[in-house]
Amino acid sequence: MRKSKPKTGSRKKKSAAKAKKKPGPVLKDRLEAEFAKSVMTAKSYVGNAQRLRSLFQEAARQAAAMPREPFQETWPYFQAMLRLIRAYSQGNYRDVPESTLVVIIAAIIYVVNPLEVIPDALPALGFLDDATVLALAVRKSRQTLDDFMAWETAAL
Repeated sequence: MRKSKPKTGSRKKKSAAKAKKKPGPVLKDRLEAEFAKSVMTAKSYVGNAQRLRSLFQEAARQAAAMPREPFQETWPYFQAMLRLIRAYSQGNYRDVPESTLVVIIAAIIYVVNPLEVIPDALPALGFLDDATVLALAVRKSRQTLDDFMAWETAAL
């Protein structure tokens, strides 16, 4: 009558499932370091309309070929980020704090970057780091993105 062994097995399954949901400390640290590099690069984009337009074009091209499943509810915000960058680069929308704009640009740079923590070519895992970075950027810029989308709607 040993029932403890099956319980141990079920605990292992639960911890394995949790491991898939949460990045390990090494992966998380590397992701944060890569995003920090993107933030530094993003600062040079803020005052350069041509670089912003080029970034928008590259990101829009890549987004058209990306699977949407890993991004879940952040996908509409990702699209809003792209439109905001385009509107900002054209001078049509400037009601965005520079620090928030830098976070948005950094997230887009990270998504476009082919040398990232988890290469996009890896099946099932390739876009998880992109989705994580976008979720972080959405958390930090949600109000600005909501304001931008309201501005877009009013402008129509």
